[in-house]
Amino acid sequence: MPSADDKFRKRASVMFGRPSQKVALKQKAAGPCSCLSGCFGMLMGFPAPPAASSHEALAPKPLEPLVPCIPWADLSAERRVGVAHVEVGSGAKEGSPGWVNQDATAACVAQGNGELGGDLAAGSKNDSALFFCVFDGHGRAGHEVAAICSDRLPAHLAAVSGGPLSAPQKAIEAAFRKTDSDIYQALGGRVEYAGSTGVAVVMDPVKRVLHVGNVGDSRAVLGTHSTKDASGWQAVALTSDLKPDLPAEQERIELSGGVVMALQGDNGEDVGPMRVWDSAARDRPGLAVSRSLGDGAARALGVIAEPVITVHQLRPEDRFMLIATDGLWDSLGNDQAVRIAATYIERNLQHVAVKALLETVRREEGGQLVDDTTVILVTF
Repeated sequence: MPSADDKFRKRASVMFGRPSQKVALKQKAAGPCSCLSGCFGMLMGFPAPPAASSHEALAPKPLEPLVPCIPWADLSAERRVGVAHVEVGSGAKEGSPGWVNQDATAACVAQGNGELGGDLAAGSKNDSALFFCVFDGHGRAGHEVAAICSDRLPAHLAAVSGGPLSAPQKAIEAAFRKTDSDIYQALGGRVEYAGSTGVAVVMDPVKRVLHVGNVGDSRAVLGTHSTKDASGWQAVALTSDLKPDLPAEQERIELSGGVVMALQGDNGEDVGPMRVWDSAARDRPGLAVSRSLGDGAARALGVIAEPVITVHQLRPEDRFMLIATDGLWDSLGNDQAVRIAATYIERNLQHVAVKALLETVRREEGGQLVDDTTVILVTF
C-alpha cells in the first residue's frame, strides 16, 4: 500500500507554500521572465503579468459589497422549479490534526424581481437562474480563497444586467474574472501561493439547459438512465480536467515562461502528475492544474482563470448531476460514482447517496480521506 508521503506527492494540488510543508523544496528568488518566453507569450495573446514576487508587496483591501444570493434551503417550492432535490456533503482530509477543510460550495439563486415567488416562464431572467458551484482551495490560505469564491462568484452572476441567462457564456466568464480579482484584492500578497479550482453550473430551469464553467480538476457529471449499460446508468461528463500537459494548455504555459514537469522524487524519478514550475529546477509553485482562481505565482507562468464553458440540453433520461472536488474523482471514475449514487437515488435516498460516495472514497484510500472531498448532488 502506498505510504502517506507517496499519496501526498501524487495528490497535492500545489507543492510550494502549503499549510503543512511535507516536501523539502529549495526557495530561490523568481527572476524576471525572458523576452523569449514572456514577451513572445504576450504577442501570442497569452498572459504575462509582472514577476511573481511583485504580489508580495500588495496589501489586502476590503471588497465591494454584493447582493447575496438566496441559499437553496431558504427557497420556496416555486423557486425550485426544474430541480427535485439538492444534497451537499463534505469531508475534510483525515489524519492531519488541525486541518481545515479547503473546499466550499454554493447552491443558490439570485434575488430577482419576483423575490421568492412568481411565474418563472413569464418572469425575469434573474428569477429563473439556479447556481450550483464547488471550489477546491489549495495553499496555506486555500480555505479563504474557496470561501471567497463560493460567496462572490454566484453574486457576480446574479448581478449581471438582465440576468445571467441573457448571455450565459459572457456572464460566466465575467463572474470568474471578477472573482479572481476579488481574491487578489482580499488576500494581497498571500495570493502568491493560494488558489482554488472551481466548477460553476448555471441552470435554466425553464429551457432545461445547463451552462457549465470550469477551471482546474473539479468535475460536473450527469447520471443518465441508459439501456446500453448493464447497470442501467451511464455517466456523461460536463467538464474535462484542465491539466498542464494537455497540448494547448502546455503550449500556453511554456510560451509564458513556465515549465511543465512532474515532481522529482528522492531518487530523481518523476512522481505524480505533471505540474507547472518556474524553471526546470522544479522549485515552485508545482501547481497540478493549468487553470485556477488566485495563484499569483502561477499566473506569471501561464496559468489562467478563464473558464472552459460547456452547454448541455437536459434530456428526459438525464436524472441527476454530481458536482464534486477532486477528492472524489481521484478515487472514483465517473461511471463508478454515478452507479453508486444511482443505487440510492432510485430509492429516493439522496442523502444516503452522498454519504455512500464519501464512504467509498474513504475505503478506496485505505480507511481515511487523504484529501478534502465535497459533493453536490442535484436530481431533476
